[in-house]
Amino acid sequence: MKRKLLSLITIGVLVALVSPVPAQAAERPGGKESYAVSIGQVAPEGTPPTGKEFARLAMYYFDLNGTVREAFWFWSWNIGYPAATIAPTSAGCDNCKIHTAGGFQNGAEVKELRGTYTVTGDRLAITWSNGSTENWTVTRPETGISVLALTGSSYGANVGKGYGSNVRTTVSVALKDIPKKRYPGEFRYNAWDAKNEKLTSDWGTSGINLQEFKRCNDNCLSAAIAVADGSTACSACKPGEQKAVRYYLASDGGRKNYYEHFCTCLLQGGNTCYAGGSHLKPQLQVIDDAQKFRGWVGIEAQQRIANRGTLGVHWYTDV
Repeated sequence: MKRKLLSLITIGVLVALVSPVPAQAAERPGGKESYAVSIGQVAPEGTPPTGKEFARLAMYYFDLNGTVREAFWFWSWNIGYPAATIAPTSAGCDNCKIHTAGGFQNGAEVKELRGTYTVTGDRLAITWSNGSTENWTVTRPETGISVLALTGSSYGANVGKGYGSNVRTTVSVALKDIPKKRYPGEFRYNAWDAKNEKLTSDWGTSGINLQEFKRCNDNCLSAAIAVADGSTACSACKPGEQKAVRYYLASDGGRKNYYEHFCTCLLQGGNTCYAGGSHLKPQLQVIDDAQKFRGWVGIEAQQRIANRGTLGVHWYTDV
């Protein structure tokens, strides 16, 4: 009996010695679990799109076992996306329906990718299960938030930025609680230049300024803002027509926000609501570790007809 017990103890010791050691936890990029990201392919500034351009709005989730998951919405330059009407309206302001890019409305398909990642210093490398790869730089501009910037990919994506934190992705900020200030940023887009009848692309700085927005209701903020002298905005307005832009920022809960704007001179007759080709910009909120609202990552898909309108990506934050 003693010999049998000794044998069992010996086997137990051997098993303990040869059992594999659990894999070491991966280092999350910037120490953050999830990122709100907009990424895409945009033709070089001033050159025509080729037809391969796309935009993607996504949440990236990094697990400590070295795996990554991406939940995303996708728009392609060579496919038309009719506008979708969302549930919130601008009741309390001009009582109009509000729209978003087709494919972002509630109930639309959310696509998914899974893969693995490695972090080396300030470099993040992702390999998706379909074999495509992405490379990013990682910075920590301040406590509570980290930033990803795309440096290259194997599938055509050439612009991208993401903002990450460790707050649960179910956390969002209600429109009434978003600070009404200017959120600066930048954009990259492909477009059909209707005035000169040609395809083009553009890169630049811009922003979302909420200082003049008023609360229509719990689900909508809105403003009608005159175009500054010398601005090229609302070039479709006829001579003598007042140049102003009507903006809507809406939400039906969660990180998704709907941003829409159009030139008011395009309203027909006595109509106060516009049903034409407004600028449709799906957005995801950027929130830091303290659950503070910091801005948006977004895309624009104002292209009811393939290869026309505008398709691009943008980032407007106070980070």
